Amino acid sequence: MKAGYFICSALLVALLSGCASVSSSTATYLPESEQTEGEVFITQSELGEKIQYEKIGDVKANARQGYDNVESLYPMLAEEAKKVGANAVINVYGGRTVSAFSWAAPYTGGTAVKVENPQKLNSDKGNYF
Repeated sequence: MKAGYFICSALLVALLSGCASVSSSTATYLPESEQTEGEVFITQSELGEKIQYEKIGDVKANARQGYDNVESLYPMLAEEAKKVGANAVINVYGGRTVSAFSWAAPYTGGTAVKVENPQKLNSDKGNYF
């Protein structure tokens, strides 16, 4: 009886953890004291020629379930960028994919960058998250 209860509990935990949205990065996470604070600029395009930045790595976010739009994942993408010290994500892409719990779960990703002068981002097309 106890073994059956344990197996059912373990299966329930595995199923519920598979429902969560996830994010990842190709860059190394920084200690919390060195992570970016404040909002992160997200744009689907490249930055203007006059904006200097350092490329940090690629960041991604995806939902394992649901049918929300890609933009619903931008706050998670911004949080991932903060963990690697970025204050902007450029060349953002997204779409839908089949997952374990959805036929069309959204996903997104882009290039995390550290912009030297973030005030210059106000002239580019994008949003803060």
